[in-house]
Amino acid sequence: MATSVTAPLRPTGHSARSAAFSSAPLLLTPLVLCVHGYHPFAGDAGIYIAGLRHLLDPTLYPVNAAFVSAFTRWSLFAWTMAAFLRLTHLPLAWALLLAHLASIALYLLACRQLAVRLFASAAARWCALLLAAAACALPVAGTALVLMDPYLTARSFSTPLSLFAVAAVLDRAWLRTAFLLALATALHPLMGACAAAFVVLQALLAAERNRAALALCAAAIAAAAVACCCALRLPVDPAYRQAVLLPAHTFLFLARWRWYEDLGLLLPLLLFAAAARTLRPADPRRALCRAALTLGLTSVCIAALFVRPSGPALLVPLQVLRSFHLLYAIGVVLAAGPIAARARRSRTAALLFFALLFAGMSLTEQLTWPGARRIEAPGLPAANPYQQAFLWIRGHTPRGAVFAFNPRMVYEPGEDEQGFRAIAERDHLADDKDAGIVAVLPHLAAPWARQRNAELNLDTMSGEQRRALRALGATWLLLPANAHTNGACPFRNSVALVCELQP
Repeated sequence: MATSVTAPLRPTGHSARSAAFSSAPLLLTPLVLCVHGYHPFAGDAGIYIAGLRHLLDPTLYPVNAAFVSAFTRWSLFAWTMAAFLRLTHLPLAWALLLAHLASIALYLLACRQLAVRLFASAAARWCALLLAAAACALPVAGTALVLMDPYLTARSFSTPLSLFAVAAVLDRAWLRTAFLLALATALHPLMGACAAAFVVLQALLAAERNRAALALCAAAIAAAAVACCCALRLPVDPAYRQAVLLPAHTFLFLARWRWYEDLGLLLPLLLFAAAARTLRPADPRRALCRAALTLGLTSVCIAALFVRPSGPALLVPLQVLRSFHLLYAIGVVLAAGPIAARARRSRTAALLFFALLFAGMSLTEQLTWPGARRIEAPGLPAANPYQQAFLWIRGHTPRGAVFAFNPRMVYEPGEDEQGFRAIAERDHLADDKDAGIVAVLPHLAAPWARQRNAELNLDTMSGEQRRALRALGATWLLLPANAHTNGACPFRNSVALVCELQP
């Protein structure tokens, strides 16, 4: 009896394109890594990873553990990573890289989820995903944030979770929304609170409860005004004021922003307003634009009126303008609509646009991190001479060593904000990077100022003046390569001199 063989069904063009779009976040993740780079111990990662190291080994950082553990008390990020490391026994460097790749994929997946709910066109959905991938390093006005950092922090996961929550509101899945917001807040309380404020406004405006949304915004401004008035009589610690007014921390006060940073607030708000006027009431994008406009204007009002360099400092730790971080992420997805409309006229022009966009962002990465490898993968030798010095310190100094160095060093050209504590696994006296922690936690201002001001002119101090730093706990010095010293200095390279601080 003859048997008939049926050829396997081939997927239709539509299902093949759908499968490609579903797997796009995973496929684009390596591209994001290559374009935007990876610097695991730089910037804010230096704070978070030092906190993680302290959880794994509480004997580290004997003098300034309060700075290192500041964020671990309010965030589950370091605790979750510590549990992951203990469970898997992976080396820290590999665990950080894997978690960073997972956060990129999660971010792209969240943008895809949002695009699917906002656009019926496949071209617009693809544009949203490609824009999100290209814009990871997009600066958020003058807030000192980018959409997705080229390193791992609590924001790496709170950002996609916030976008998932926005998509859940579009689905009217309220339990899922609450769960996602709670998770984002547990990882990053400040960014989670911004996301919660946005989704509440989004839900109210989508239901055309405009008065309730405006009442909430008015109540927030009024509460800020009352808090500001009550704080007028409260003295501001001079040490705290010194920390928040450092030149590197202009992001804390709108009055200290440059004109183009102000434009980074104004232009998105104008675009949201213009889009809200043209979209139909039933279009879900309209509610998103109106919520972004409402939250953005409220944040600007509070920051401009009640968070001033000369005024009370009560509201400074809230950093209300960081709400624009989520607004930028949503704006990137929404921008795919008009771009896709023009891309239909010429696919070649669309491909050229995205090619130039990725090339421009790649060049930006190279200019932003001139002294480091583009991808600082585990096992590769450090290219940055400051990193080389920090790694030598980790391998050749006692674990209880405490270093003193110029507190401005972290912002010196070529240092690339490499985190000393995270790389060297050694403590140091407070520096200007620690002032960012002080801005959020004012009770640390006094020890910060005492240490920071004592070592301010370290590079030109006499030996006797440097030895006086032992009273603050310092036992080693990290000096510029050309510094004059009579002590024993077992390491020198093109930028750094490592010396033991003699009794």
